[in-house]
Amino acid sequence: MLTVVALGSVMVGAPFEEALAQRSVLRRPHLRAALTGSWLIGLVLVAASIPAGWLLARLYHEPQITTLLPVAMCSVFFSGHSDVMTGLARRLRRFSDVSAATLFGHLIGIPISVVMAMTGFGLWALIAQRLLVVIIRAAVLQWRIDIIILPQLSLKNLSGMGRYGTVTLLDRLFDSMTYVAFNNLVGAFYGLTTLGYVNVAMRLIEPIRGAIGATSHNLAFSWFAAVQNDRSRLLRRTSELVSLASLAIVPIFVGLAAVMPTLLPLVSGPGWDESVKIAVCLGIGSAIAVPSQLIYSAFSATARPEFSLVANCVAFAGTLAVLVCTVSLGPISVGLSRIAGDVLQAAIAIGVSPRNFGWSCRDRFLALAPAWGLAIVMGGLVGLLGVVPPILDRSLTLAVLVIFGVATYAVLLFAFARSDLVRMIAVWPARRANNS
Repeated sequence: MLTVVALGSVMVGAPFEEALAQRSVLRRPHLRAALTGSWLIGLVLVAASIPAGWLLARLYHEPQITTLLPVAMCSVFFSGHSDVMTGLARRLRRFSDVSAATLFGHLIGIPISVVMAMTGFGLWALIAQRLLVVIIRAAVLQWRIDIIILPQLSLKNLSGMGRYGTVTLLDRLFDSMTYVAFNNLVGAFYGLTTLGYVNVAMRLIEPIRGAIGATSHNLAFSWFAAVQNDRSRLLRRTSELVSLASLAIVPIFVGLAAVMPTLLPLVSGPGWDESVKIAVCLGIGSAIAVPSQLIYSAFSATARPEFSLVANCVAFAGTLAVLVCTVSLGPISVGLSRIAGDVLQAAIAIGVSPRNFGWSCRDRFLALAPAWGLAIVMGGLVGLLGVVPPILDRSLTLAVLVIFGVATYAVLLFAFARSDLVRMIAVWPARRANNS
């Protein structure tokens, strides 16, 4: 039920947040039209949730769903408002306001819902959690941005967001459904035991991947969109940001993969050897795909979101093909299938040639390659140290591996990418000043 509501929130917000953030000129009528469009979609979804709730109640033999789903779906009005305000905040580069609104939403909404669950509200506590988090987030974001947006229907302004919003919506929906489909396919082909291994591995990698991916996209998108009409500045900014960001992002995931044989048993206990192998693959795949997604951010900032949609579709097809063709290898093939999908995403980001974009495939690869090369060396050394018979307990061993990995990567940067290291150090105070 909550999955249905989450998909509804994507449908309400995705067509407008990105479209507003990438416009070269953004005026208040665009914001009013976007809010009106999101609420109209919300009305349709709430109306559709009434018969859908009745059907789900019959399917799962849970009469409460008849009422629960329409009530939960009402959250889309607040998430739609929040997404419109988030698009404005991204244009203003007020990322701290977005983070604060999200933090307050969870800090207030979740404890209240927990109290409701403990006092006997049952399923209504889950619905309250969803509603409270999005309502508080929207209210706090409105308060901090302090720009009142009233609904006003404008077909002209809505149509101006039509192509971009539609493609972005499809991209978000496909991306959201990919994980659901992937889990179902793993369960169907490999059984529930392997699905358990996969879920344990994903809990360690996916939250970090999602957080870094979303944060880097929002930050990069605003910088790219600001110079989208100046091609030379856009290319310089894109090349610099992708290069520096990849040097920061890639070692995180390679390092996670390298310490996973120590980290996962510490978190989940013994008996999860197959999960370790899958988690290592997920870390490697993330190191390949996450930095390359900044190239898609550059495409989207110049009104080309279709490349991200195509890449997601091709990557999912590649993942599925490897998943089916390597069943005989056992659980490790699940991890290999994810690496295959991530490699395809990176390959498309590097290999496609958008018209008049001006950033060559070779230059895109060279922007990413140093981070991949240095991180591989660091990860290999950490992995070798990790197989040495431990003389410390597992938590201390993990600390030693992390410190060794950070120190090794810093030395590699100083030796082979000193100019980039200097730029990273110089850029950081400027980024903080712009975001404060």
